[in-house]
Amino acid sequence: MSTTETPAAYRKPSNLAGLGRRWGGQMIDVLVTYAIFFVTFSVVEFLQLSEQISVWISFGAPLAYYLFSDALPNGQSVGKKLLGICVVDERSYLNCTIAQSFVRNITTPFLSILDWIFIFFGSRKRLGDMLAHTIVIKA
Repeated sequence: MSTTETPAAYRKPSNLAGLGRRWGGQMIDVLVTYAIFFVTFSVVEFLQLSEQISVWISFGAPLAYYLFSDALPNGQSVGKKLLGICVVDERSYLNCTIAQSFVRNITTPFLSILDWIFIFFGSRKRLGDMLAHTIVIKA
């Protein structure tokens, strides 16, 4: 019979993504979000859809990308893929789920600077990562 021991203190994984890559990935994803907005806005304008539908599509598509992008294959948004990092569940190391992606990204617009301050502490996790139980590692 074997027993598993639970560590007394949090031990930071050795393959955590660096702060520069995480910030860079965030900036790339913001640019991708803006690009999605401008493309969808242009398309709905070209298609001459009703104003209400145009607003829903123009704002809904980029918002969906921003909130759920970390649940793309391998836990990699466009920015994370380009920089070789990914989001995984902190316990199982499985890819980030849709729910986890939503929870970790919904905090950013509201807690922006406060959210990022947490990344400088020992676990290198944003507040969004803590709430979603995710970590960002090198892919």
